[in-house]
Amino acid sequence: MDYVARFVETALDEQGDIATRDYLRLFGDAVARHVPPYFLADYGNSFRSHIENPVWVLQSLVSNAIKEGEGSRDLAKIANACTSAGLVDDLSQHVEDEAGHCRMYLRLADLVFPDALPDNVRGAVETQFPPMQHSQVEAASLETWRVLDYLIQVNLGEVRTRIHQKLLEPVLEAYCPHRNLDMLGRTLCKLSGDECSHIRYTARRIGELSKEFASTRVEELFWQRLLQFTAYTERELGSQRAGGFATSLVRDR
Repeated sequence: MDYVARFVETALDEQGDIATRDYLRLFGDAVARHVPPYFLADYGNSFRSHIENPVWVLQSLVSNAIKEGEGSRDLAKIANACTSAGLVDDLSQHVEDEAGHCRMYLRLADLVFPDALPDNVRGAVETQFPPMQHSQVEAASLETWRVLDYLIQVNLGEVRTRIHQKLLEPVLEAYCPHRNLDMLGRTLCKLSGDECSHIRYTARRIGELSKEFASTRVEELFWQRLLQFTAYTERELGSQRAGGFATSLVRDR
């Protein structure tokens, strides 16, 4: 539960509203039933076992760039299908943030490992980047329950991403040439601030929408999504040597 306080509560408003407190109860209850691997010491140990290899670290940055693009496109689909104007605004901002993060992770690669990324690799990654601005397109509307479901999935992904960033920060600082440290710090600060913002708005929206359904039904949904996200994370742990330390936010079902 210490991880909930360190990585979730600190990302929320200090004076959380009722909806945010309802979300925290859902999150805390789910974690109490099943602790996700990224809340355990072994997860950090697994990460640290790879960081002495700079190629692995560089691959992680490239993988994150690609995954942020996937997340942006996934979120755009949800935004297009939402009927709540306020939520559409939140999601559209998130879509654009993730699109920006694609570019930021490549910038991190250049700052930390200057001239290490081959041009052909850079070009292949950049061709996968989504547009920086979200343009709303017509789509079939999502039912409220499905919106809540997707927001829970997005929130769980954002919490894990926040933990990954905290693991990466000292590693990147250690590898980074001194001349690039200031820019590195500013880029990491921007990424961290965005992740906190994403956790904050999804938490509030989850708390609000949860009131429209029976509490037991929402609790079961949150727990099931945590279990599924845990299973996905554990499968991913087996492929960390390939550099992957990120995930798409929403999966087709």
